[in-house]
Amino acid sequence: MAKRKMIDLKNSSVKEILAFSLLPFGLLTVINVIGNALNVYLADNLGLGMVGAGLVLSITKIWDAVNDPMMGMIVDKTRTRWGKCRPYLVWMVIPMMVGLILLFAPVDFVNSGSFALSQIDIASTIATIGDGFHIVKTVENVNTGNFWYAVAAYLIFYTFYTAIDIPYQGLTPLVFPESKNRVKAISISNIFGSIGTILPSIVFFPIVYAFDDARKGFFVAAIVFAVLAGIPIVISFFGIKEKVYIEKEPIKYGRALKIVFGNKNMRALLAAAFFNALVNIGAMFLMFFAKWNCYGIFNFPALNSWVEGTLGFNPNLTEEGLLFPILSISSGISYMLSMAIVPALLKKMDKKTLFIHMSWICAIANVVVFIICMYVFPYTSENLTQARIGFVVYCICRFFTNFPVGMSVVLLQAIFSDAVDVIEMETGERLEGAVFSFKSLLNKIGIALFNLIVMAVVNAFGYSTMSGELTALKEAGTLTRDIMLANHMPVLNAIFFMLTVLGSIGLILQIFPMLKYKFNESEYEDKIKAFREQKEAELEAQLKAAAEAAEK
Repeated sequence: MAKRKMIDLKNSSVKEILAFSLLPFGLLTVINVIGNALNVYLADNLGLGMVGAGLVLSITKIWDAVNDPMMGMIVDKTRTRWGKCRPYLVWMVIPMMVGLILLFAPVDFVNSGSFALSQIDIASTIATIGDGFHIVKTVENVNTGNFWYAVAAYLIFYTFYTAIDIPYQGLTPLVFPESKNRVKAISISNIFGSIGTILPSIVFFPIVYAFDDARKGFFVAAIVFAVLAGIPIVISFFGIKEKVYIEKEPIKYGRALKIVFGNKNMRALLAAAFFNALVNIGAMFLMFFAKWNCYGIFNFPALNSWVEGTLGFNPNLTEEGLLFPILSISSGISYMLSMAIVPALLKKMDKKTLFIHMSWICAIANVVVFIICMYVFPYTSENLTQARIGFVVYCICRFFTNFPVGMSVVLLQAIFSDAVDVIEMETGERLEGAVFSFKSLLNKIGIALFNLIVMAVVNAFGYSTMSGELTALKEAGTLTRDIMLANHMPVLNAIFFMLTVLGSIGLILQIFPMLKYKFNESEYEDKIKAFREQKEAELEAQLKAAAEAAEK
């Protein structure tokens, strides 16, 4: 029998919303360190190459097929005085921090010389299908010891990251049971939390390049950001409370699976979560874009000399150290604003309609941006003035085309939270763990699959060759923009395509399953309100009966 009643179902204090906001801040900080820096570190600093880095991310997703549902099952079986999701914020934060640091450890294992998955030339291997299929090994010098270390470290990190992420998502309907306040809380918390998407872009790489050995720089930056992410997550534990108390015995996992996958709306939402992975996966090429595509557009040696002569120190500004933060800050600000306008837009239309309209509009916009920056204001122009104009135009356009990323976060979180309430109303079971673990799993599978495909595609255009040649020229001080444009335009165009048009493909694909989602929000509001009132009345009666029995 429940020992405490459901309290203050409709209202949440500003203090509680702010405390809840610390969770997405911490988690987004961590995941943006991974998104912005890990591929670059693995490919260019740990010696894995682009395909090896893609394989690390993809192989580890096999574990997610076990880890995510397992964590969902554990959450749904958890019964503590703090609730079912909240305890994991303090239980798992230190292991997650350690996992992040291990990912960027400056290891250098001796190359075993044995065959490794990271040595497969995917494009060439696929080309042999129908013509004596066989595996083609890349000519890259891949450090297999570092490859398997990266796989192990990634498994450790993501196991404990998931152990916080699934409970965090499950907390949304538990901390904010009323739907309208829930959307407002999700929007506000993610606006504040989105600072975690900007901070790594501004600070991480300046820390890295403050060291002569970039690998040591990555390691120190990882330690700094592990602490920056971990402390807010712990603080949030003390500022929030779960308001929907679970009385019943934990549900059997088989029944939970049957409920989730037997629901047509849930199947549609899970498919949308899978394709949503493609919407922002191109962002992992932002660092590559700044490093190579934008090389030589601005005269950084002259700028560094001017700063040194004026201020007395050399800031060592580079494309990676300045242009990447500028692009990321533009994206981060639009991410925050897009989430801020969601509650206002939902006064005009329901969540599904807004999701579909947003997807169509932004899909078209991304294609338009690709055309403008390639052909109208080409950032690849040999004329530096035109190239600079093209870069500025892309920064402005990226600000607007990044809107669907923030809006998708709020809308999908709110829609899945609605689904948890509906499932409880229909079956009597609270399944935050199962629902959000499979949402996370399908999204991660999508990220892994699409990540491997797009990395292999870019590599097939010659990225590994380009990276090796240009890095050598850069270190020798002989690299010029003319050399790069004359010899490597296909790779540069592929990178820019991934940053723009790839998002359009994801936006269009996520629309189709959402069309299958049938849900009347106005009718739901009335039913869930009545259901909550009935449940609270039943709980009050149970508490009263227990008190009377104790007096006798």
